[in-house]
Amino acid sequence: MTKPIESHEIADLLDQFGASMAFYASQWTAAPEDCVQEAFVALAGQAKLPESPVSWLFRVVRNRALNEYRATRRRSKRELKAAKPDLCRSDPAEKSEFDEERNRMLDMLGRLNPRDRELIVLRIWSELSWSEISELTGTSTSSAQRNYVAALEKLKKKLESKCMTKRN
Repeated sequence: MTKPIESHEIADLLDQFGASMAFYASQWTAAPEDCVQEAFVALAGQAKLPESPVSWLFRVVRNRALNEYRATRRRSKRELKAAKPDLCRSDPAEKSEFDEERNRMLDMLGRLNPRDRELIVLRIWSELSWSEISELTGTSTSSAQRNYVAALEKLKKKLESKCMTKRN
């Protein structure tokens, strides 16, 4: 029979296993601490302590991390698909050149911080208005525009430095 969960038990479990759970989740996600936190929140929401709380927590952490991994993979595929224009190209060299350029751009976008990448994708590929972007990001329209321009500048510098490196 299980007993009700007490806060000190949750704190003890977090102290004892939190770091190893984060390490475990890091094999699937770039935000393992979020998965651990969500697992402990789920545990706190349980009416009774599971029979084996440690294995229960690891299972929840694993499920959250895998869900995050799948979501990231789906998002990347959608962004890639949105970045592809209609590829009705008959010339294989032209298609290869397009693929090279697309992969280079995706690599550069991946090097930006998440906020900058989000702004560029929302504006260029999603074609959202500034008011829609500001609502999504929780900023004013002028901040969204300024941050977008700054993100483009960062992207431009990254592209220029990569080009200069190739020439040298």
